[in-house]
Amino acid sequence: MLSTLPFSKRVMPLRKVASPAQSLRIFCVKGTCMMNQFEVGCLAFEVEYKTCFSSKLQTPNCLTCTKRPFACKNGTMIFRHLFFSSRRMRVALTTALLYLLVSVIYFHLPWSIRFPVYEKAPQLHRALMSTGFKTMDGWDSLALIGKDVEIPVPGNVRGDWVYGGYPKQEGFKLIGRVKVLQNRGYVAGYSESLKNPLWVCYRLFDVPKLNSGKRPSGFKVDPRTKAGVHHNDYTRSGYDRGHMAPNYGIATRYGPDAQKETFLMSNVIPQTPEVNRGLWKDLEMLMAKKYGRYFSEVWVITGPVFQKPVEKLDSGVSIPAAYYKIVVDERDGELRALAFLVEKDCPPYTRIRKRLVSIDEIETLTGLNFFPELSEEEQIELETDAAGRLWPWIRPALRYQLKGKTN
Repeated sequence: MLSTLPFSKRVMPLRKVASPAQSLRIFCVKGTCMMNQFEVGCLAFEVEYKTCFSSKLQTPNCLTCTKRPFACKNGTMIFRHLFFSSRRMRVALTTALLYLLVSVIYFHLPWSIRFPVYEKAPQLHRALMSTGFKTMDGWDSLALIGKDVEIPVPGNVRGDWVYGGYPKQEGFKLIGRVKVLQNRGYVAGYSESLKNPLWVCYRLFDVPKLNSGKRPSGFKVDPRTKAGVHHNDYTRSGYDRGHMAPNYGIATRYGPDAQKETFLMSNVIPQTPEVNRGLWKDLEMLMAKKYGRYFSEVWVITGPVFQKPVEKLDSGVSIPAAYYKIVVDERDGELRALAFLVEKDCPPYTRIRKRLVSIDEIETLTGLNFFPELSEEEQIELETDAAGRLWPWIRPALRYQLKGKTN
Protein backbone atom coordinates (compact mmCIF):
# COMPACT_ATOMS: atom_id res chain seq x y z
CA MET A 1 0.00 0.00 0.00
CA LEU A 2 0.98 3.59 -0.45
CA SER A 3 1.23 4.15 3.30
CA THR A 4 3.86 1.41 3.63
CA LEU A 5 6.28 3.11 1.24
CA PRO A 6 9.12 5.23 2.59
CA PHE A 7 8.06 8.79 3.21
CA SER A 8 10.36 10.16 0.51
CA LYS A 9 8.55 7.98 -2.08
CA ARG A 10 5.01 8.42 -0.79
CA VAL A 11 5.05 12.21 -0.98
CA MET A 12 5.94 13.57 -4.38
CA PRO A 13 7.31 16.07 -4.96
CA LEU A 14 9.08 16.73 -1.65
CA ARG A 15 9.35 20.39 -0.69
CA LYS A 16 10.43 21.87 2.60
CA VAL A 17 8.43 24.85 3.73
CA ALA A 18 10.54 27.35 5.66
CA SER A 19 7.75 28.53 7.89
CA PRO A 20 4.45 27.01 9.06
CA ALA A 21 2.85 30.33 8.21
CA GLN A 22 3.44 29.67 4.50
CA SER A 23 0.85 27.93 2.37
CA LEU A 24 1.09 24.13 2.51
CA ARG A 25 0.87 22.11 -0.70
CA ILE A 26 -1.43 19.08 -0.54
CA PHE A 27 -0.98 16.10 -2.86
CA CYS A 28 -3.75 13.59 -3.68
CA VAL A 29 -2.60 10.13 -4.78
CA LYS A 30 -5.20 7.39 -5.38
CA GLY A 31 -7.81 9.05 -3.20
CA THR A 32 -5.41 9.77 -0.34
CA CYS A 33 -4.44 13.38 0.31
CA MET A 34 -0.85 13.80 1.32
CA MET A 35 0.96 16.89 2.52
CA ASN A 36 4.62 17.43 1.79
CA GLN A 37 7.19 17.28 4.55
CA PHE A 38 7.90 20.52 6.39
CA GLU A 39 9.78 21.53 9.49
CA VAL A 40 9.02 23.28 12.74
CA GLY A 41 12.29 24.27 14.36
CA CYS A 42 14.41 21.12 14.20
CA LEU A 43 11.41 18.77 14.16
CA ALA A 44 10.15 17.30 10.85
CA PHE A 45 6.89 15.42 10.61
CA GLU A 46 4.27 14.20 8.08
CA VAL A 47 0.51 14.34 7.79
CA GLU A 48 -1.94 12.14 5.90
CA TYR A 49 -5.38 13.21 4.73
CA LYS A 50 -7.59 10.18 4.14
CA THR A 51 -10.79 10.02 2.08
CA CYS A 52 -10.43 13.68 1.26
CA PHE A 53 -12.52 14.82 -1.70
CA SER A 54 -12.30 18.58 -1.29
CA SER A 55 -11.03 20.39 -4.36
CA LYS A 56 -9.82 23.37 -2.32
CA LEU A 57 -6.38 23.27 -0.82
CA GLN A 58 -6.05 23.81 2.94
CA THR A 59 -9.73 22.94 3.54
CA PRO A 60 -9.92 19.15 3.91
CA ASN A 61 -13.10 17.63 5.21
CA CYS A 62 -11.39 15.22 7.55
CA LEU A 63 -7.99 14.47 8.97
CA THR A 64 -6.36 11.45 10.54
CA CYS A 65 -2.96 11.95 12.08
CA THR A 66 -1.62 10.56 15.32
CA LYS A 67 0.76 13.50 15.73
CA ARG A 68 -2.07 16.00 15.25
CA PRO A 69 -0.22 19.12 14.14
CA PHE A 70 -3.51 20.24 12.58
CA ALA A 71 -7.14 20.22 13.66
CA CYS A 72 -10.07 20.15 11.26
CA LYS A 73 -13.13 22.15 12.28
CA ASN A 74 -15.97 23.32 10.07
CA GLY A 75 -13.95 22.55 6.96
CA THR A 76 -11.09 24.87 8.01
CA MET A 77 -7.55 23.75 8.68
CA ILE A 78 -6.28 25.22 11.94
CA PHE A 79 -2.57 24.91 12.57
CA ARG A 80 -1.58 23.49 15.90
CA HIS A 81 2.11 23.74 16.63
CA LEU A 82 3.44 20.23 17.22
CA PHE A 83 6.41 21.28 19.32
CA PHE A 84 4.31 23.51 21.58
CA SER A 85 0.99 21.86 22.26
CA SER A 86 -1.66 24.01 23.88
CA ARG A 87 -0.96 22.46 27.28
CA ARG A 88 2.78 22.95 27.00
CA MET A 89 2.24 26.48 25.84
CA ARG A 90 0.10 27.28 28.87
CA VAL A 91 2.71 25.79 31.18
CA ALA A 92 5.52 27.73 29.47
CA LEU A 93 3.63 31.03 29.59
CA THR A 94 2.63 30.52 33.21
CA THR A 95 6.22 29.72 34.17
CA ALA A 96 7.56 32.76 32.31
CA LEU A 97 5.01 35.12 33.88
CA LEU A 98 5.69 33.70 37.33
CA TYR A 99 9.44 34.20 36.85
CA LEU A 100 8.88 37.81 35.74
CA LEU A 101 6.67 38.45 38.77
CA VAL A 102 9.21 36.97 41.18
CA SER A 103 12.01 38.97 39.50
CA VAL A 104 10.12 42.26 39.78
CA ILE A 105 9.28 41.61 43.44
CA TYR A 106 12.90 40.67 44.18
CA PHE A 107 14.13 43.76 42.32
CA HIS A 108 12.12 46.02 44.65
CA LEU A 109 13.13 44.30 47.89
CA PRO A 110 15.47 46.24 50.20
CA TRP A 111 19.13 45.33 50.09
CA SER A 112 19.00 43.85 53.59
CA ILE A 113 16.67 41.14 52.30
CA ARG A 114 18.50 40.59 49.00
CA PHE A 115 21.95 40.40 50.60
CA PRO A 116 21.70 36.77 51.84
CA VAL A 117 20.73 35.67 48.32
CA TYR A 118 23.60 37.71 46.86
CA GLU A 119 26.00 36.09 49.33
CA LYS A 120 24.88 32.47 48.97
CA ALA A 121 23.60 32.37 45.38
CA PRO A 122 25.21 35.25 43.42
CA GLN A 123 24.21 33.86 40.01
CA LEU A 124 20.56 33.66 41.05
CA HIS A 125 20.79 37.18 42.44
CA ARG A 126 22.19 38.54 39.17
CA ALA A 127 19.59 36.70 37.10
CA LEU A 128 16.68 37.98 39.17
CA MET A 129 18.04 41.54 39.32
CA SER A 130 18.74 41.64 35.59
CA THR A 131 15.30 40.33 34.67
CA GLY A 132 13.56 42.61 37.15
CA PHE A 133 15.53 45.62 35.94
CA LYS A 134 14.82 44.94 32.25
CA THR A 135 11.14 44.39 32.98
CA MET A 136 10.80 47.68 34.85
CA ASP A 137 12.92 49.47 32.26
CA GLY A 138 10.55 48.22 29.57
CA TRP A 139 7.60 49.42 31.64
CA ASP A 140 9.21 52.86 31.93
CA SER A 141 9.63 52.97 28.14
CA LEU A 142 5.87 52.62 27.71
CA ALA A 143 5.42 55.84 29.73
CA LEU A 144 1.80 55.01 30.50
CA ILE A 145 1.74 57.04 33.70
CA GLY A 146 3.28 60.36 34.71
CA LYS A 147 3.22 63.84 33.25
CA ASP A 148 5.43 65.81 30.89
CA VAL A 149 6.95 69.20 31.62
CA GLU A 150 6.06 71.41 28.67
CA ILE A 151 5.28 74.97 27.65
CA PRO A 152 4.11 76.55 24.38
CA VAL A 153 6.97 76.74 21.89
CA PRO A 154 8.69 80.14 22.38
CA GLY A 155 10.04 82.40 19.66
CA ASN A 156 12.94 81.47 17.42
CA VAL A 157 15.55 80.33 19.94
CA ARG A 158 16.76 77.26 18.03
CA GLY A 159 20.44 76.97 17.22
CA ASP A 160 22.75 74.54 15.46
CA TRP A 161 23.88 73.03 18.76
CA VAL A 162 21.98 74.80 21.53
CA TYR A 163 18.37 75.70 22.29
CA GLY A 164 17.59 78.91 24.15
CA GLY A 165 21.16 80.20 24.34
CA TYR A 166 24.40 79.00 25.93
CA PRO A 167 24.23 78.28 29.67
CA LYS A 168 25.31 81.26 31.78
CA GLN A 169 27.38 81.06 34.94
CA GLU A 170 25.62 82.64 37.93
CA GLY A 171 27.14 80.84 40.92
CA PHE A 172 29.84 78.46 42.14
CA LYS A 173 32.64 81.04 41.87
CA LEU A 174 35.28 78.31 42.07
CA ILE A 175 34.69 77.64 38.40
CA GLY A 176 36.45 80.71 37.10
CA ARG A 177 36.19 81.90 33.52
CA VAL A 178 34.48 79.61 31.01
CA LYS A 179 35.97 79.28 27.53
CA VAL A 180 33.51 78.43 24.72
CA LEU A 181 34.94 75.84 22.31
CA GLN A 182 33.04 75.29 19.08
CA ASN A 183 33.37 72.03 17.17
CA ARG A 184 31.72 70.47 14.13
CA GLY A 185 29.08 68.60 16.09
CA TYR A 186 28.93 70.25 19.50
CA VAL A 187 30.00 73.25 21.56
CA ALA A 188 31.61 73.08 25.00
CA GLY A 189 31.99 75.53 27.87
CA TYR A 190 35.39 74.66 29.36
CA SER A 191 36.83 75.52 32.78
CA GLU A 192 40.61 75.84 32.83
CA SER A 193 40.69 75.79 36.64
CA LEU A 194 38.67 72.58 37.00
CA LYS A 195 40.10 71.03 33.81
CA ASN A 196 36.60 69.91 32.87
CA PRO A 197 33.92 71.02 30.45
CA LEU A 198 31.16 72.55 32.58
CA TRP A 199 28.56 72.12 29.87
CA VAL A 200 28.38 70.62 26.40
CA CYS A 201 25.54 71.33 23.97
CA TYR A 202 24.65 69.34 20.87
CA ARG A 203 21.71 68.60 18.61
CA LEU A 204 20.56 65.17 17.45
CA PHE A 205 18.31 64.68 14.44
CA ASP A 206 16.94 61.96 12.21
CA VAL A 207 19.21 60.46 9.55
CA PRO A 208 18.50 57.71 6.99
CA LYS A 209 21.02 55.35 8.57
CA LEU A 210 22.81 55.32 11.92
CA ASN A 211 26.40 54.64 10.83
CA SER A 212 29.03 55.43 13.45
CA GLY A 213 32.09 54.17 11.57
CA LYS A 214 35.32 53.10 13.25
CA ARG A 215 35.96 54.34 16.77
CA PRO A 216 39.08 56.54 17.01
CA SER A 217 41.95 55.23 19.11
CA GLY A 218 42.97 57.34 22.07
CA PHE A 219 42.09 60.83 23.28
CA LYS A 220 43.89 63.98 22.15
CA VAL A 221 45.00 67.14 23.92
CA ASP A 222 42.90 70.13 22.89
CA PRO A 223 45.44 72.83 21.88
CA ARG A 224 42.82 75.52 22.47
CA THR A 225 43.01 74.94 26.24
CA LYS A 226 45.75 76.11 28.60
CA ALA A 227 45.18 73.18 30.96
CA GLY A 228 46.45 70.76 28.30
CA VAL A 229 44.84 67.70 29.87
CA HIS A 230 46.42 64.55 28.44
CA HIS A 231 45.12 61.04 27.82
CA ASN A 232 47.56 59.68 30.42
CA ASP A 233 46.25 62.03 33.12
CA TYR A 234 43.44 59.50 33.68
CA THR A 235 45.56 56.35 33.44
CA ARG A 236 45.23 54.05 36.49
CA SER A 237 43.12 56.66 38.25
CA GLY A 238 40.11 54.39 38.72
CA TYR A 239 38.01 56.67 36.51
CA ASP A 240 36.94 56.38 32.89
CA ARG A 241 37.40 59.14 30.34
CA GLY A 242 33.73 59.99 30.08
CA HIS A 243 32.48 61.64 26.89
CA MET A 244 30.10 64.56 27.30
CA ALA A 245 29.28 64.92 23.60
CA PRO A 246 28.82 61.21 22.87
CA ASN A 247 30.95 59.42 20.33
CA TYR A 248 28.03 57.48 18.81
CA GLY A 249 25.49 60.30 18.72
CA ILE A 250 27.86 62.77 17.07
CA ALA A 251 29.38 60.24 14.65
CA THR A 252 25.99 59.12 13.32
CA ARG A 253 24.87 62.70 12.66
CA TYR A 254 27.96 64.70 11.77
CA GLY A 255 30.45 62.20 10.35
CA PRO A 256 33.97 60.94 11.13
CA ASP A 257 35.68 64.33 11.46
CA ALA A 258 33.16 65.44 14.07
CA GLN A 259 33.50 62.06 15.77
CA LYS A 260 37.25 62.61 16.19
CA GLU A 261 36.54 65.89 17.98
CA THR A 262 34.55 64.03 20.64
CA PHE A 263 37.88 62.44 21.60
CA LEU A 264 39.40 65.81 22.54
CA MET A 265 40.16 65.94 26.27
CA SER A 266 38.14 69.16 26.49
CA ASN A 267 35.07 66.93 25.99
CA VAL A 268 36.00 64.52 28.79
CA ILE A 269 35.30 64.32 32.53
CA PRO A 270 36.24 61.65 35.10
CA GLN A 271 33.38 59.15 35.35
CA THR A 272 33.14 56.02 37.46
CA PRO A 273 33.31 52.93 35.22
CA GLU A 274 30.04 51.52 36.57
CA VAL A 275 28.12 54.64 35.53
CA ASN A 276 30.00 55.40 32.32
CA ARG A 277 29.53 51.89 30.92
CA GLY A 278 26.08 51.38 32.41
CA LEU A 279 23.36 53.92 33.06
CA TRP A 280 25.14 56.82 31.33
CA LYS A 281 25.68 54.79 28.17
CA ASP A 282 22.02 53.71 28.23
CA LEU A 283 20.99 57.34 28.57
CA GLU A 284 23.18 58.39 25.63
CA MET A 285 21.76 55.61 23.46
CA LEU A 286 18.22 56.56 24.43
CA MET A 287 18.92 60.06 23.09
CA ALA A 288 20.78 58.93 19.97
CA LYS A 289 18.75 55.90 18.86
CA LYS A 290 15.27 56.79 20.08
CA TYR A 291 14.64 60.47 20.83
CA GLY A 292 16.94 61.93 18.18
CA ARG A 293 15.44 59.69 15.51
CA TYR A 294 11.75 59.30 16.30
CA PHE A 295 11.20 62.92 17.40
CA SER A 296 12.92 64.52 14.37
CA GLU A 297 15.40 66.48 16.48
CA VAL A 298 16.29 67.12 20.10
CA TRP A 299 18.73 69.44 21.86
CA VAL A 300 20.90 68.15 24.69
CA ILE A 301 22.92 69.90 27.41
CA THR A 302 25.19 67.75 29.55
CA GLY A 303 28.00 68.20 32.05
CA PRO A 304 29.43 67.57 35.53
CA VAL A 305 28.29 68.62 39.01
CA PHE A 306 30.97 69.58 41.55
CA GLN A 307 30.74 69.79 45.32
CA LYS A 308 33.07 71.63 47.69
CA PRO A 309 35.68 70.60 48.56
CA VAL A 310 36.39 69.41 45.04
CA GLU A 311 38.26 66.10 44.75
CA LYS A 312 41.08 65.86 42.23
CA LEU A 313 43.02 63.19 40.40
CA ASP A 314 46.77 63.07 40.96
CA SER A 315 47.09 64.94 37.66
CA GLY A 316 45.01 67.82 39.03
CA VAL A 317 41.84 67.06 37.05
CA SER A 318 38.77 67.78 39.18
CA ILE A 319 36.42 64.88 39.96
CA PRO A 320 32.67 65.57 39.65
CA ALA A 321 30.27 64.35 42.32
CA ALA A 322 27.52 63.79 39.76
CA TYR A 323 26.62 64.24 36.09
CA TYR A 324 23.60 65.90 34.50
CA LYS A 325 21.84 65.73 31.17
CA ILE A 326 18.99 67.94 29.93
CA VAL A 327 17.07 67.30 26.70
CA VAL A 328 14.39 69.45 25.06
CA ASP A 329 12.13 68.79 22.10
CA GLU A 330 9.48 70.69 20.17
CA ARG A 331 6.40 68.49 19.75
CA ASP A 332 2.88 69.42 18.61
CA GLY A 333 3.39 73.10 19.38
CA GLU A 334 4.86 72.42 22.82
CA LEU A 335 8.41 72.63 24.15
CA ARG A 336 9.02 69.78 26.57
CA ALA A 337 12.04 68.97 28.70
CA LEU A 338 13.62 66.13 30.64
CA ALA A 339 16.42 66.57 33.18
CA PHE A 340 18.54 63.76 34.65
CA LEU A 341 20.96 63.80 37.57
CA VAL A 342 23.24 60.77 38.06
CA GLU A 343 25.51 60.51 41.10
CA LYS A 344 29.00 59.19 40.47
CA ASP A 345 28.34 56.31 42.89
CA CYS A 346 24.92 55.52 41.45
CA PRO A 347 24.25 51.83 42.21
CA PRO A 348 23.87 49.26 39.42
CA TYR A 349 20.41 48.38 38.15
CA THR A 350 19.25 51.98 38.59
CA ARG A 351 16.37 52.84 36.27
CA ILE A 352 16.80 55.92 34.10
CA ARG A 353 13.36 57.21 35.09
CA LYS A 354 14.44 57.29 38.73
CA ARG A 355 17.09 59.88 37.85
CA LEU A 356 14.57 62.49 36.65
CA VAL A 357 14.85 65.83 38.46
CA SER A 358 13.85 69.43 37.80
CA ILE A 359 16.07 71.76 35.80
CA ASP A 360 16.03 74.12 38.77
CA GLU A 361 17.73 71.47 40.90
CA ILE A 362 20.56 71.14 38.38
CA GLU A 363 20.89 74.93 38.18
CA THR A 364 21.21 75.11 41.96
CA LEU A 365 23.94 72.45 42.01
CA THR A 366 25.94 73.79 39.05
CA GLY A 367 25.46 77.55 39.37
CA LEU A 368 24.43 77.65 35.70
CA ASN A 369 21.38 79.28 34.16
CA PHE A 370 20.00 77.16 31.32
CA PHE A 371 17.91 78.54 28.44
CA PRO A 372 18.68 82.21 29.25
CA GLU A 373 16.98 83.39 26.04
CA LEU A 374 13.59 82.22 27.31
CA SER A 375 11.51 84.72 29.24
CA GLU A 376 11.46 84.58 33.04
CA GLU A 377 7.92 83.19 32.99
CA GLU A 378 8.83 80.51 30.46
CA GLN A 379 11.88 79.46 32.46
CA ILE A 380 9.86 79.15 35.67
CA GLU A 381 7.19 77.05 33.98
CA LEU A 382 9.70 74.79 32.24
CA GLU A 383 12.26 74.40 35.01
CA THR A 384 10.37 74.24 38.31
CA ASP A 385 8.92 70.73 38.15
CA ALA A 386 10.48 67.38 37.32
CA ALA A 387 8.92 65.28 34.57
CA GLY A 388 6.98 62.28 35.84
CA ARG A 389 7.87 59.97 32.99
CA LEU A 390 10.24 59.40 30.09
CA TRP A 391 9.02 60.42 26.67
CA PRO A 392 6.96 57.61 25.12
CA TRP A 393 8.85 56.54 22.00
CA ILE A 394 7.30 53.17 21.08
CA ARG A 395 4.30 54.58 19.19
CA PRO A 396 6.45 57.15 17.33
CA ALA A 397 8.84 54.29 16.50
CA LEU A 398 6.02 52.24 14.95
CA ARG A 399 4.86 55.28 13.00
CA TYR A 400 8.44 55.85 11.89
CA GLN A 401 8.79 52.28 10.64
CA LEU A 402 5.54 52.51 8.69
CA LYS A 403 6.15 55.91 7.11
CA GLY A 404 9.93 55.75 6.93
CA LYS A 405 10.25 59.24 8.35
CA THR A 406 9.55 61.30 11.44
CA ASN A 407 6.71 63.75 11.77
